[in-house]
Amino acid sequence: MYYIAISLLTVLLVPGPTNSLLLQSGISRGLNAHSFRLIAAEWLAYMIQITLWGVFIDRLAVDYSWVVTGTKIFAVCFLFYISLKLWFSTRGNASSVVAAITVPELFLATLTNPKGLFFVSFVAPTGTFLALNSYVPFMSLFSIVIFPVGLVWVATGAYCGRKLHSSITGRMVNRTISVVIGLFASVMLFNVASKVVFA
Repeated sequence: MYYIAISLLTVLLVPGPTNSLLLQSGISRGLNAHSFRLIAAEWLAYMIQITLWGVFIDRLAVDYSWVVTGTKIFAVCFLFYISLKLWFSTRGNASSVVAAITVPELFLATLTNPKGLFFVSFVAPTGTFLALNSYVPFMSLFSIVIFPVGLVWVATGAYCGRKLHSSITGRMVNRTISVVIGLFASVMLFNVASKVVFA
């Protein structure tokens, strides 16, 4: 369980579409009651997404073992896509300001966040979603980890908003996160490739 907790913490801390929005919310609105609603929306969206991905992949993997490797490759490719999308999302608008984030926006962004697939493919042990005695502990641990991580992202944004507000633009935030996502995806791709080659 310690390994799973550390893995969950690591993946959740890595910048991505959801964390980018939490950071922007902190910059524009600070840390307040709205922040907790955003994090609750993040949690709910992840619970839905991870459960659906988990049941689908675990059921397929029973008869098709290659599905696990295939979903890992798909998740990595999706991360590269998100990285490029963030990099070019504010092209030609270097002075774009950081906008306020709504709860529905964050919920939808999290529902389509490739990290959900990452949790299923890279973190959850195979078969986790086929039995309640493995599903409940995993999702409970996920729930324990996600709330403090979400608060860290909002608090970081709030701090940056107070100290560096005049120098922060939407383009800067997106491109910084884009680079980190790209690096993380590269490490994960190497991990998958090494397991396939040396299997």
